Order: sequence, then structure tokens, then C-alpha cells
Amino acid sequence: REDAAEFTGFDEATCCSETCAGFACPAGKLVRDDAANIKGSDEATCCVQTCSGYTCPSGQALKDGADGIVGSSATECCEPKGPLLTCNINCYGDAATAVPLPNGNGNGIPADSIETCRDACTSTADCEAIVFGQGKCYGKKDVEVTKCQADASFTTEILTKMPLGTCILMGDPHILTFDNPTGQIEDNTQLVGGDYAVVVSDKLTIDGRFGYSSRFPSEASLTGLSVTGSLLSGHKLVVEYRGPDKGEAGFKTTWNGVEILESLGTEYTSPDGVLKAKKANMNPDDFHNHARHTIGGEAGSGDRPSFLFEITPDLTIYALIGDETINAVITLRKVDGIDGYCGNFNCIPDDDTLEELDKRGLKAPLAASAFPESPIASAAKSSGDSPKTLNDCDPALLAKAEQSCKDAEDAMKEDCMFDICASGDVEAGTEDLITDAVGEEMEEKFTFMGLSLPSLAIAGISPQVQWMLVFSTVSLAAVGFAGGVWSRRFRRASSSARSGGFSRVAEDEEEALLMPRSVWEQQGLTSYNHEGDEFDSELDA
Repeated sequence: REDAAEFTGFDEATCCSETCAGFACPAGKLVRDDAANIKGSDEATCCVQTCSGYTCPSGQALKDGADGIVGSSATECCEPKGPLLTCNINCYGDAATAVPLPNGNGNGIPADSIETCRDACTSTADCEAIVFGQGKCYGKKDVEVTKCQADASFTTEILTKMPLGTCILMGDPHILTFDNPTGQIEDNTQLVGGDYAVVVSDKLTIDGRFGYSSRFPSEASLTGLSVTGSLLSGHKLVVEYRGPDKGEAGFKTTWNGVEILESLGTEYTSPDGVLKAKKANMNPDDFHNHARHTIGGEAGSGDRPSFLFEITPDLTIYALIGDETINAVITLRKVDGIDGYCGNFNCIPDDDTLEELDKRGLKAPLAASAFPESPIASAAKSSGDSPKTLNDCDPALLAKAEQSCKDAEDAMKEDCMFDICASGDVEAGTEDLITDAVGEEMEEKFTFMGLSLPSLAIAGISPQVQWMLVFSTVSLAAVGFAGGVWSRRFRRASSSARSGGFSRVAEDEEEALLMPRSVWEQQGLTSYNHEGDEFDSELDA
């Protein structure tokens, strides 16, 4: 005791008082450093708060060893968070929303390192990602990697909110993964019927049912999808062709086992708002330029019977309805541990091939799937020998396929030829070519004085007339603004130029985007505004 000199006695109870040295603090707290000199035996007296239970602000994470750090503030407990995802892509235009960074002038800020760029983003409200390259740093949010252009001179880092991506399953079926949205490498084609893991993760499971049809009797096509997981709050959505009618009447859709969308033109919203669904005539071109593949006619040819499922949060599935099959466009925000036939969504297309899926145990049909019913008999068994490769194709048919598909590019040529060999129908490949070529033309979206070609396509105006309108408008604008300013020129990345699995702009525009300021000024272009994603051009008087 401090006043021991005033006590008479030689026993512990009389002469001693308990200190904090032996006190056991609860989880999330530590005994004080000077505990041996502190008299007490309670939490308030003996313990201090550690950082283990602290919630860091957006863009920051707890320091390593937080349970051993005394503190209760961001300064004491937190440090800038590393990137959630790093990709060699340049995301501008409608691929992301610009977020102005501190001291920026509307055209990014100078940055001598990606760390400096990252720090600028983490200190800015709403900044979710950065694009860094050529000494410049740009803040971004709402990133859609499918719309970004591959570019080794730029790095996009996702810092606080995972990006959106799109996977499409089409035809018999060709699968363009989240990391291969434009077919830079060969798509995944699974010809054998069965239920397969399209998307698998801890929070979301999407199983695809591949079955046989009258159009493709000896190789499988997508006939249904089953969607479930905690992302859906434990609900289950199933859409599948059950027959016997062909077309939309033959498809059955259920939500937790209860049939919904029983006829064309109907809508459904779940009581808890997790699902908004409709079955109606929709334009496949609005969802993907390959959405019409083999079953949707020519690009720009108008609406077709379709499903649209909007699932909160951040999952949308569009399905074009064929006679017995569907084409599906799946758009979702990347979730942890994602894998399956749609890929692992890491910006590397080469690690999602069938060979790589086989290594990860994801290529084979599922022993048990989330579909509540077995496939119908007509879809469960092939009615003929399926060509495994083009080498298995009948020589006469292969010659026709080669001729019909000669104008296709890259992986789409092989897809076109295979569809002809698989179906025995030259028309199947011809539809692929028309869809691909016209779809790419329509995806070259010009915005000039408020005129957008896809908007005209929706209105049912043919591509030829659209171009006439555009060139007429350009001519009138050139006369009206001969001595003035032409501004706000933007062109979406063209999916016809394949590189790294992501869209690329036309070569001349790419050079304009990346050229130094001095070259812009020599050519009359004063700036390229990455923040607003536009060119500002001043013509000499």
C-alpha cells in the first residue's frame, strides 16, 4: 500500500493492494503498459481500446496487427487500402464516371507514381478507382470494364467498389467471359448437354442448362438458367424451356418455385423488392451487339420476345428467347471468389479457357445443380454425332462454311464456320456475320449535336439512312460553324478491333487520345478532357 508505513501487520490482506498487472482484458482491448503501477481490478481502470474493432473510412483499411495497436482514430488505426483489382486498361467515356481530383483542372492531375495517384483518389469523396498513365492521374467511379480499352500504357486500379462486367452466352453456346467480352481469344464452347457452373461464388450461383434443340440437334445450346445465393437474399430464380410450344410460350419462369411471367407483356416485382422482372418485346441490341447470335435476326431489326431480370444489388440478366433456346447477357458487379464458365473476372482472359476451367474442376457438368426439375427428354439427348472441331465437319459443308464466313474476323470466323457445321445450316453462320458486322457498326456510337445512332436504331431507321442523316447533319454543322468552335466529339470504343479482350478505339482516334499536349496544340486540339471525356478543339480564326 502507498500508506504502508501507517499500518501494523505482516499479511497480504493488510499490507497489499491489487494492481492491473494480472487483469485479463476482454477482446479488442489491451492491459495498460504501466499496469503494474496502477491499482485496480476493473476494465475501465486497467484496459485500453485497440484498433481491432475500429471501422476505417472509405479507401482505407486497418493496419496489420491492429489487435496490438492502441488507438481509436483513423490516424492511429488505418492506412490507404491497396487496389481490389488492377487492370491494364484505359476507362473513359461511358466506361466510367469521371471524379475530379484535388487541384485538378478538368483534365486529370499530374502524378509521378501510381501511389501518388492512389492517394489522391482515397482522399476524394466518391472516388472508387484511378486511371494512371503518361504522368497523369484520373479519378473514376462506376467502372464497367467491358467498355474499357486495352492499353499497356495505362493502369486502372479499382480501390473501393468492384467494377461491373458482362458475360454473354449465345448460340451453341459460345461464351464470352467477363475478361474476354469482344472475343480477342477463342470463346468457350461447350457442346455436351448438361448443367454447368456459369457463375460460382460464395454469394452467387448461376447454373446454366445446356440442351439440344431442333436447330442444333447434335450440340447443346443454352436452354435455361438457375440463379440463387445470398446476393438474392436466399431466393431462387429459374427460367427454362419446358415446351411443348415453341417460342416464348414454351418457357417457364419461377421465383422460389412459384411461376411468374406466364405470358408476353407481363411484369413481376417480388414483395421485398429483390427482383424486378418482365417478359416483353425488347431490342437485343440494347444489351449486347452479339445478343442476337443465331436466333435474333439481323442487328437493328427491332424488338424480339425477351426476359429481363433486375436483381438487387448489381445483377442484371437479359435473355433473348428463341424457339427452344435462349441467349443470355449477364451483367454483374464482381464478387469475391467468382469463377465458372463466365470466368474469374480478373482482367486476364487467358486463364478462363476450357483448359484452365478443367484444371480448376469447373469444366465438367455438375453432378447436382440448382435446377428443381430434370431437363425435358427432347433437350437431354443428342440426336446425332456432334462435331468436336472443324476437322470433324463434312468437307462439302466445311467448304460452304469457309465461303460464307470469309469476311468474319478473328475468333468470330471460327464461330461462324462451326455454327454452320454444327447445325448443317448455312443460314446459322450468315446470321452470325450480319449480327456481328451490323452490331459493330451500331456500337460505333457517335454523339454529335445530340444525335446518337443507337437511338435511331431503336426507332427502326436502317443503318444506311442513319449514316445519311449523320453526314447531312455534319455538313450543315460545318457550314453553320465555319468560323467557330467544334467541340464535344466522342466515339465509343469499337469492338471490331480486338485487343486484350477489351474494346479499342479506332487507330487514328487512339493516337489522338494519347498524343502529348504539344502535338494537340500543333494540330489545333487544345486538350483531351479525360474527366469529361471529350475533345476541346479551337480552330484558328
